[in-house]
Amino acid sequence: MKTILAYALIVVCVPCLIGMWVGSIVVIPVSRLLLKSLEIRPTHLLFLEFFNGLVASALGAIIFLIFGLTPGLAIPIIIVAWVTFYFVTYHQPFQSWVGCLAGIVVGWFTLV
Repeated sequence: MKTILAYALIVVCVPCLIGMWVGSIVVIPVSRLLLKSLEIRPTHLLFLEFFNGLVASALGAIIFLIFGLTPGLAIPIIIVAWVTFYFVTYHQPFQSWVGCLAGIVVGWFTLV
């Protein structure tokens, strides 16, 4: 039953949503500081999406560890599928998608 509940939390995209919220706590202040202090175009700041992906993959692993389960490779695959669905559906910039995917991959393979 714990396995079903853990996968259900991943499938309904709880790590992605919390990743966006927590990642925004880091991304918004940093992007405002960079825009004010440096001559950077806003498109260069799209790579700050890395933090959203990092938090999402870390939270996916934490959910499984809380339930006492071993996190598998299906977790980042599901998270990548949701992130890709979001970015394609809402026509988000390609650079943001790449940054978020990089955060998911780096977070998964360094934290798990």
